[in-house]
Amino acid sequence: MHSPGKQSVKRESQAESRDTVELWMQAVGATLLISAAPFLILFLIPVQSNSDQHQNLLKILLSFASGGLLGDAFLHLIPHALAPHSHHGNEGQSAAAEESHGHSHGVAHDHMMSVGLWVLGGIVAFLVVEKFVRLLKGGHSHSHAAPKCKDSDGEEEEEEKEKKEGAKKDQKKDKKVKKAKEESSDIKVSGYLNLAADFTHNFTDGLAIGASFLVSPAVGVVTTITILLHEVPHEIGDFAILVQSGCTKRKAMCLQLLTAIGALAGTACSLLAEGVGAAATAWILPFTAGGFVYIATVTVLPELLSGRSSVAQSVLEVAAMLFGVGMMVIIAEYE
Repeated sequence: MHSPGKQSVKRESQAESRDTVELWMQAVGATLLISAAPFLILFLIPVQSNSDQHQNLLKILLSFASGGLLGDAFLHLIPHALAPHSHHGNEGQSAAAEESHGHSHGVAHDHMMSVGLWVLGGIVAFLVVEKFVRLLKGGHSHSHAAPKCKDSDGEEEEEEKEKKEGAKKDQKKDKKVKKAKEESSDIKVSGYLNLAADFTHNFTDGLAIGASFLVSPAVGVVTTITILLHEVPHEIGDFAILVQSGCTKRKAMCLQLLTAIGALAGTACSLLAEGVGAAATAWILPFTAGGFVYIATVTVLPELLSGRSSVAQSVLEVAAMLFGVGMMVIIAEYE
């Protein structure tokens, strides 16, 4: 016969296993919801490719993307990286309180320096990767100038001039084609860099979701809603960058779905090792923020300045950028 003690232990272990399964289902389900919801919204965007007819709308979306990336970096990622050491409760008295305050101030200063260095590290890392990829693609600097040839039969000067002018026009056309190819290849590099930054960002979102469901289902739901509101504008911006990089609408959406693996990995890591979240955010958040700053300032903003835009188009682009920043402000306020 089984003793009452053994039966109660068995019931407790079964309850714990059920709780673990339920926890994983809730956390992973929330992560999949966050990954799928923006994907469905992208179907409504009437941009199919980086073609001339879609350039004006695409530039407005890119403006929104730059505002979202910069807002995300400066209002969400960096403040969250600073948060663990931004509030210190010094409730000691007299000299002991002063010592504690001095120590905490020193720790906070070191932490802020560390966050700043990781942001700069993210910028430099993305620059190095882009430089390296461009080197691997090979230089396009060699010219295709036509070889000069001497006329022994003494052709007329007018014919020579026409040939020279024709050769010059061909060279100019070749240079324009080469320049366009170089620009498209360069943009593609930054498009994939944006995917890498988005992957790490989704990883930190996954860490947050897992940690929140470990606290309680209610906290998990609130965190999921917050991240969902934050992800929708961010994913729209990422979509615009990928389309500008030369991807079709379908390819851009599929590539964005791949970054959902980062969110699932973050959720799993957070659930398997409860303390990993705090350790990871110490460097992942500011590093990702540096990547976002690099993409917004080096890739997106120069794209908005290229070519001539009408006054109305320029106003719409600036408004879209401010709208992207404004959305991040609202989300940061209610987090």
